[in-house]
Amino acid sequence: MLPAERWTLRLSVLLLQEKSISGLESEPTFKAGTVEITVKLKAGHLVLEARDFDSEAAALAYAPQLTVGLWNLAVDRGISFVPYFEQRHITRAADPEQAGRNLSQQFDLPYSGPVHGLTEEAGVSVYRSDEHIRFLSMSGTMHTLSPWPLVEKALGEGIQLGAASVPLDSDLATALDLYLAHLSETSIRARFLTLMMVLEVLSPVTEKHPVAVALLNELAATVQTRLDDMSDEDTRDALQALAREIDFRKETSIRRRVRKLILDVAPLPVPELQELARDVVRAYDLRGSLIHTGTVDGLALGNAYAVALKATKLILKARLRNDRSD
Repeated sequence: MLPAERWTLRLSVLLLQEKSISGLESEPTFKAGTVEITVKLKAGHLVLEARDFDSEAAALAYAPQLTVGLWNLAVDRGISFVPYFEQRHITRAADPEQAGRNLSQQFDLPYSGPVHGLTEEAGVSVYRSDEHIRFLSMSGTMHTLSPWPLVEKALGEGIQLGAASVPLDSDLATALDLYLAHLSETSIRARFLTLMMVLEVLSPVTEKHPVAVALLNELAATVQTRLDDMSDEDTRDALQALAREIDFRKETSIRRRVRKLILDVAPLPVPELQELARDVVRAYDLRGSLIHTGTVDGLALGNAYAVALKATKLILKARLRNDRSD
């Protein structure tokens, strides 16, 4: 009887901002649960290879866990990457031996054996473990190093969090995209404002007290009545803007929502939690000053950025954990 086919899952992401990881020269392998994962650097990409799956479907079903591992790495170690997680189509060769020779001649490289297929570097690929697949990419350069033991810890924790293999909620996906973007910003102002956007995206939308909402509804009805009877375009535009503003005013302020987010989600003891909530509110107030005046004290900005970064990392890691376990 022939041995059963085994399958490999490969996820590759392009690293940004010249960030890299030290200690990957030996292409280390670690275990996340029962799955062994090899980590490599290739042409500016961080590559995760998980092997020994029973089927192509089983390998592909594990991909969300690798993506959560990468998100956790970004949050924990500040390593930014292009979040491209689509499955790549592999163009398979009719004659792997000849394909290998053709590629070695085309790129002026030593012949390294048959090539069973070609695909692009970034993204998700699934193939039989005995196949030799070539991955084509642009080259990249990386200089700032994060040591492998810390990278292994962050990846392992994240991959374990992904065990539920469910898609990320849309607000969390947007927040993670913004967090990655903040890592590549060059000024502390831009980094701080982007982190505050992360907290805003994750803050729950809640309405004001019912009495206040009832009064706003009465005002909204009055505006709508005037709008229905109005034909002047400029006046209609002004009334429509007012109607949208009234609808927005039914919600609690973003400032209070951000405070509630910290109190509800950040995994801290009560005294630390309350202190962080106060600090985040102060940081949010400084955000308003920065947006409206364009200038704030440098020391205050540095402190506010540190608070925003701490809060963002706590909330993102808590959401990654909680969303996967629900």
